[in-house]
Amino acid sequence: MRTRAITVFSTQGRRGRRVFSDRSLCVLCASALKVVIVAVMLSSPAAPRAQESPILSAMQDELRRSMTELRLKDEPPPYFVAYKVEDTTATRITASLGAIIRNVSGRNRTLQVDVRVGDYMFDNSNFVERRGGMGPAFAEASTSVSLDDDYDAMRREIWLATDAAYKRAVGILARKKALNQNVAATRSVPDFSRESPAETLVPAASPAPASREWVATARQVSEVFTASPEIQTSDVSIWETHGTRYYLNSEGSKAVTPVHLASFRIYAETQADDGAAVRDGAAFIEQRLEDLPPVSDLVARAREVANRVTAQRAAPIGEEYTGPVLIEGRASPVFVASTLIPYMVSNKAPEAENPQVAQMALGMVTPFLSRIGLRVLPDAFSVSDTPSLKQFGGRPVPGSYLVDDEGVPAKDVPLVEKGRLLTLLTGRAPQKNLLQSNGHFRAGGAQAGVFRLQSARTVPSSELRQKYLEHLKTFDRPFGYIVRAIQTEGGSGGGSGPEIAEAIKITQDGKEEVVRGLRFGSVPSSVFRDLLEASDQPAMFSDQVAAENTIVSVIAPSLIFEELEIQKTTDIAQKPPIVPSPLK
Repeated sequence: MRTRAITVFSTQGRRGRRVFSDRSLCVLCASALKVVIVAVMLSSPAAPRAQESPILSAMQDELRRSMTELRLKDEPPPYFVAYKVEDTTATRITASLGAIIRNVSGRNRTLQVDVRVGDYMFDNSNFVERRGGMGPAFAEASTSVSLDDDYDAMRREIWLATDAAYKRAVGILARKKALNQNVAATRSVPDFSRESPAETLVPAASPAPASREWVATARQVSEVFTASPEIQTSDVSIWETHGTRYYLNSEGSKAVTPVHLASFRIYAETQADDGAAVRDGAAFIEQRLEDLPPVSDLVARAREVANRVTAQRAAPIGEEYTGPVLIEGRASPVFVASTLIPYMVSNKAPEAENPQVAQMALGMVTPFLSRIGLRVLPDAFSVSDTPSLKQFGGRPVPGSYLVDDEGVPAKDVPLVEKGRLLTLLTGRAPQKNLLQSNGHFRAGGAQAGVFRLQSARTVPSSELRQKYLEHLKTFDRPFGYIVRAIQTEGGSGGGSGPEIAEAIKITQDGKEEVVRGLRFGSVPSSVFRDLLEASDQPAMFSDQVAAENTIVSVIAPSLIFEELEIQKTTDIAQKPPIVPSPLK
């Protein structure tokens, strides 16, 4: 006899399964059906919904319960709750001088909870307590949770984390109200923006993790440094992470997206005869291992790093300098990433109980916040952030993404047009004239995705050096610097600006000399208003944000600045080894 599956719902939304035949179904009376429903409700434990992961089901059910039941007596309930779970598997391979020194893999599942009390205008966020702790920001705390797909275990862990976050939020709101008792009523900018709920569901592929092939690649590339006995330290590392990110909030936003990050890093360091450190490196960041360059290119880049470190070791120390500087090739997007992007993000300075901390927090505010509508670059230049850009120059763009860490869909944002600042990259912490998120809250704050600097008037790359020599003469500088590499790996050498890995001292007559021991001084926002030239061939640089599974890509042409400050590094020199390397 043919049977039919009937799903019976309890009043709490839980599902049970019972199977009836067609004949039995026809004779089942209404009273009997009520008995079945009651039996299901009493005997069936809470269970994840069909066709949903236990993780997501647990998040949804505990979120609903928190919003309806979580409240201390005489205290406000939460007006907003958000959960983020990252379930990732990571593999790290490290090799030195042709030998594998690390090959580890592991899985991790983390939970982040954001509980807000008060309302959108005034809540417990963005506040520094006197003892130094920050009020709940979504990325502030991360708790490891069970790796088992156990619905009950996951709900219990979310329950406890939510309870702790709520109690802390209530206490912080009280202290924040006390600090603002005379100004809270006059606020014109909310603490948190209202955003339309959005759903982003992307199936997570399961790429093959780093295999024996990549172990062999690490060996082969690191072996390059055995031919350079002057190099004291070198390593090659491969890091591959893949998994799934789950996000839910009480407004109705839901995002299930894949996590992909693959990096190949090369690093080498030695000492000059005077004991000063000389270091260089290269980083390749992609979303997937298969997008990394072929082995032949990686070997060639390792040789380039080895040759540059060896040449720098014997080079003289450069002179300090202020004047026109040419930043070439891949060094240009590296420079833009560390100097211009921080001016283009809207990160709100926190309030603080400690007046000294409050004063320090004001330094976190970008000077561009007060320059919206004004000129920040020459008229020919424009800047945009386009997370939708997936290909550039025939290559994948690793910084491309669909939704940010607050569940807001990523938006393509024109930032500067004809030199004038239009807006900044924002999350859900409003500031004056920036009241809504444009989907750029990543890795704990507003952050770029695919940042692009362009010029409507370009110079052919082959003519840029000659243009630079002309500018040296115009500004009556006897020499200048061409920067061809900026350090992105290893130590920074102290100081305020990025360290220069390859600097060429060039005189007005075109004579070039490799020098070392230099870094950029402070880079105020005003230097970008005086950009002189841009090449017609942009380069792309991508890097991982801190220790997060977040990538930023920067696309920029070679640039000539009218005035940059270059200083000597401030490393404390150590004495070189007494006897030479045994490899020599």
